Amino acid sequence: MAAAAFDPLGPLPVYLVSVRLGIYEDEHHRVWIVANVETSHSSHGNRRRTHVTVHLWKLIPQQVIPFNPLNYDFLPTTWKLESRNIYWATDGTHWRLLDHSQLGDTEQLILMLVLG
Repeated sequence: MAAAAFDPLGPLPVYLVSVRLGIYEDEHHRVWIVANVETSHSSHGNRRRTHVTVHLWKLIPQQVIPFNPLNYDFLPTTWKLESRNIYWATDGTHWRLLDHSQLGDTEQLILMLVLG
């Protein structure tokens, strides 16, 4: 009998609720921290768009939450998985799931918001 393949990724969080600025907890009590925020701009004719990309890393149990001096108060207080790759935020914005992967020992989510 063949052994089942091991999938290191957990299920996608359905809810991500802010417990502190830049720190979220999901419905399985897993803790996710904002590891990086990127903004970029693009133009299409007269239309200018701003893209905001958020990298979230899942902490392993008993891992100390690192101090982060950045202010993430512009991020939503809650994200809810609306479809397979769209998160709805409490501020009415929709964020596209770009990636759910393993980065070394760290599970990561990458979400992108397009404004404009």
